[in-house]
Amino acid sequence: MDRLTIGEAFLFSVPEAAVIISIAFGLAGVKFQLEKILYMSLLTGIILYFIRPLVNSYILNVILYIVVLMILFLVFKVMDFFKGMMSVILAVSIYLIIEYLNVTAIQFLFDIDPVILLKDYGVRFMCFLPQLLIAILLSFIIRKYKLYLFIE
Repeated sequence: MDRLTIGEAFLFSVPEAAVIISIAFGLAGVKFQLEKILYMSLLTGIILYFIRPLVNSYILNVILYIVVLMILFLVFKVMDFFKGMMSVILAVSIYLIIEYLNVTAIQFLFDIDPVILLKDYGVRFMCFLPQLLIAILLSFIIRKYKLYLFIE
């Protein structure tokens, strides 16, 4: 896959990681810990900045993303392995669905060529914001209505 610039990593990868981690925390029923989420998302963005150019497969990239998050969940002692694995896999899956629906809707509504999304950072950022906001809202809903995967 193409190498992200360091700016792209911080503009796109870090916020994306933060909402995915937040969703995973919520699904596991773990208390929202802003400091841990920020550190973990920053590390995820940095690690994936170096890994992404080495991998040519999108699905392999997603798998590595999940592995990186799982390792960080264990290092930061957020939750046990099983809860972490289930929460991270579901959170990433949810985010990918949101991203797919967002890109499809934007292409349909505004007739934007997908190639433009790769070249024009302004358009890319404006297309990125709705999916980020929807994911933040979903994270909030999971917490507010206690839509946890595990009952203790």
